[in-house]
Amino acid sequence: MQADGLSLTPSTGGPDTLTCVIAQLENPPDNTSSPNSSPNKKMRLPKLPTETVIEMRSWGMVTNWMIPFWNDYQSSLATFGIQFCDLHDSHCDAQPAPYELAPYFGCARNASQQDLFVKMIDKGTPEDQIYRYLAGCKELYDSCTFKWGAGYRITDFNTLRAILTFIRCTLTGLTFLHDHRIAHRDIHETNILLNWYCRDIQKASCTERLRAHYQSSSALYALFDFDLSLHLPPTTSLKDCLRPASEAFIGRSDYHPTDIYQGEPYYNPFAFDVACLGNLFSYYFAEAIPANPFLAALFSRMTTHIIDDRFTAAEALAFVREIEGELPPDVLDSAVTLRPDCDVLDHPERYWSRLHPDDQIKWQAHRPPPLTWTTRVLRRISTTELGCRVVPFVRRSLGI
Repeated sequence: MQADGLSLTPSTGGPDTLTCVIAQLENPPDNTSSPNSSPNKKMRLPKLPTETVIEMRSWGMVTNWMIPFWNDYQSSLATFGIQFCDLHDSHCDAQPAPYELAPYFGCARNASQQDLFVKMIDKGTPEDQIYRYLAGCKELYDSCTFKWGAGYRITDFNTLRAILTFIRCTLTGLTFLHDHRIAHRDIHETNILLNWYCRDIQKASCTERLRAHYQSSSALYALFDFDLSLHLPPTTSLKDCLRPASEAFIGRSDYHPTDIYQGEPYYNPFAFDVACLGNLFSYYFAEAIPANPFLAALFSRMTTHIIDDRFTAAEALAFVREIEGELPPDVLDSAVTLRPDCDVLDHPERYWSRLHPDDQIKWQAHRPPPLTWTTRVLRRISTTELGCRVVPFVRRSLGI
């Protein structure tokens, strides 16, 4: 039985058309409907070579293997006015690929010439349900047409303005998800898009325009990829939500906090998301902290090991907006040089030590206290083979 489906995300337009398309695309057990079929009927799509998309991903299939399969979708999607197309570059003169498709992703355009992003997913999965839910969120739609891409480098940000734009946009996205009780669970720079696309990013003209775009008021960043995300009931508390600790290992671990290092049997996925994003900020922007000490306060409150004191995404966003609104243009446009720093992820006190003593005093209320001896002991025990099994069991039994 086929379980895969398509998710289509438009750059413009409204949710009604999108929801209609998602609802009417369905994989068949056997054949494909005729292109002349009524659009009011379920459209039969080609079968995958495996039972599920997840299984197919495990094969490590490359783009060229999937092009014939994607070609088979064209007649079904054409019924809805959707056609796969080259991804035309509106920002530079580089030539786009003749058929811009990745193994599980495709670029398309509808009859209104709106850009669509097509992704194969398994029907009925949490990812499928999240896309359907987001498709009905009218606040996600606007009248602007964007080309989203991942061909940017955070280390190329060269002003405080560019840094704060990135921070504000990603926190806005995370706040929206959490307000709708969606935990992303895979916060990583590869899951953050910029409203810019340039196929030949190494071309000098593209690089120059991209650097200018970082500084412009039109620069936007967006979280995407919800294949590991979790959608919880609307009454779920962002502060008190608890999920099995084993789920904390989901997603790339580059920016995972220490929330379960003490043998905790449960963790809060929303607080975990915030800490992951805070660690990403710390990793890339630590060099900017001495000249902009409020960043130390923000990063600390997003990543503190005292989870009850950790900012929610909304609190972090409010903090950034307040600070950003008070900064004069010359400060926002002040030059920065970024260099990733892994050290601060394990030793956040090091970026506090770089601050002027007066700045340390000013922002002291946001500085986390040192780890207690009990926390250190629990972490040490939990690193052993026996400890990582016994400590969670004991804590679960005692409810601590």
